[in-house]
Amino acid sequence: MQAERRANLLSYAEAQLNLAIFNLQNLFSFQQKLTFMNKKLFFTIIFTILSFVTFANVTSEVANPNSNHDFTSLIDFFKSYTSVETQHTIDNETSNDDFYAQFSLDNENSTLVNPYKVSLDSLPDSVYIACADYCYPTISQRITSRFGIRGARFHSGIDVGVQHGDTIRTPFSGVVRYVAYQRGGYGRYLIIRHDNGLESVMAHFSRTLVKTGDTIMAGTPVGLGGSTGRSTGPHLHLEFRFLGNPFNPEKLINFATTEININTDSNAYLMTKADTYSHRAQLEEMKRAAYHRVRSGETLSHIARRYGTTVSRLCSLNRIKPTSILQIGQRIRYR
Repeated sequence: MQAERRANLLSYAEAQLNLAIFNLQNLFSFQQKLTFMNKKLFFTIIFTILSFVTFANVTSEVANPNSNHDFTSLIDFFKSYTSVETQHTIDNETSNDDFYAQFSLDNENSTLVNPYKVSLDSLPDSVYIACADYCYPTISQRITSRFGIRGARFHSGIDVGVQHGDTIRTPFSGVVRYVAYQRGGYGRYLIIRHDNGLESVMAHFSRTLVKTGDTIMAGTPVGLGGSTGRSTGPHLHLEFRFLGNPFNPEKLINFATTEININTDSNAYLMTKADTYSHRAQLEEMKRAAYHRVRSGETLSHIARRYGTTVSRLCSLNRIKPTSILQIGQRIRYR
């Protein structure tokens, strides 16, 4: 029994030391996050102190096996306290009050998909997104188009194939910020500001079931599947955005299983610039892109010579074949 107790204490001591080191690393990175995480800064300092104190006490107990001290109650208290308070901190730091308090959405700019104009460089290095009330938005798991570069444009969301009239639900609770119709683009679409700090854009509905200003719970039906706007068939276009910046929905949701990618202990998704926004290189590439508009009589060889490149490179950039017939007015990317 004594050996088992020592092993348990050592295991817990190691966990507390790792937690203390993790919290110290967070403290050094808070300089860029204070706007969003004043509350977490306070709790992290407290957790760091408690972790080191607990580590010191537990290792002292291990070093002195004949000690009559019993730290079981302290350990149990610390476990329950940190678990509850950490979840409380995550919920607080990911509220709309924290993330969007500095942005006043009047009737004009609230109609924009991205009214915030916050650059990727200005985002905090990491943010916990509370996901306890998550609901998969549709019955389909069939992805028809993924996030990323698609031809000459950047596809800011993911397309999930649905049947016309399928019920589409909101993935998280929140408030409907805008409902509209965009010819040649989103078609019938809506923007939801979620309680956890994210916003979602859902598009191509045949019919929307909510209106601007509605408060909705996760799983609330918001529209019916359709193919309105720029669309080649019924599908749900889904975007997740943080302060206007879209990221790959597959970072948050496993569409094959419909499960959400979260830390099971906290029911939260850790969003980071390094991972969640790993597509920054693609965005930079898109900024450097340059195009040529085809004129009468031009071929890929003519265009390649003009811009000092090769036919093979043009084909790769434009996803065409060397034998493809060019149309007058067609845009060909050469860089």
